[in-house]
Amino acid sequence: MEKLLNEKESLELIGQMINTAKNNLEKGTGKIFLLWGYLVAGISFGTCILSMILPKQTAYDAYLLWFLMFFGIPFHFWLIKKRENERLVMTYIEKLMRWVWIGFTLSVLVVVVGMLLDTVILSYFVSRVKEGNDFVYWFQWLLLTPIMLCLYGFALFVSGKAYEFKPLVIGGIICFFASFFLFFSIHKTGVMYFQQFVLGVSAVAGFVIPGHMLNRKEYKNV
Repeated sequence: MEKLLNEKESLELIGQMINTAKNNLEKGTGKIFLLWGYLVAGISFGTCILSMILPKQTAYDAYLLWFLMFFGIPFHFWLIKKRENERLVMTYIEKLMRWVWIGFTLSVLVVVVGMLLDTVILSYFVSRVKEGNDFVYWFQWLLLTPIMLCLYGFALFVSGKAYEFKPLVIGGIICFFASFFLFFSIHKTGVMYFQQFVLGVSAVAGFVIPGHMLNRKEYKNV
């Protein structure tokens, strides 16, 4: 027969789960944050610079740099596997947060793939109308960065609260403010360059800085 826990024992069990989850967060997770943080920040700043340097006719080719994100996938799964082997137990909090990040990844894929397919379809019709009416062809991409930052903010904020790790919470809040600011300034001149710069800064604040802090805590506790 299962033993029923009283209030004190329940709180102690929850506290143990949180402590175990926090300890597991420090083991290898920092490297995952650094992988994607540096990748997103590097591509963002690179795209920003290239789009300003390249001739106006080919400036949008700078966004092809984002295909470099695919190179991060094998390293991500390698780090995940290594982390799983080093972890002795997985708490309910960690299982829940795993699904939060899976949901985040699926949301990103839905947005990006949906926009790509829509662009392919629109390109067929836009090529058949007079020049100057291609506004609908590219305007939707101005929404991608603020949407992505909002998704980043959600995942970081929830993770930070679940693990009681304030740098992730702060990074999530920064992403929320950045997303709101980009939505607010979406019609400003040079917004595409500015979006890439803000995305890079947000990646540093939300992923790179917390990643280095987690690494420092991991090495300190070894």
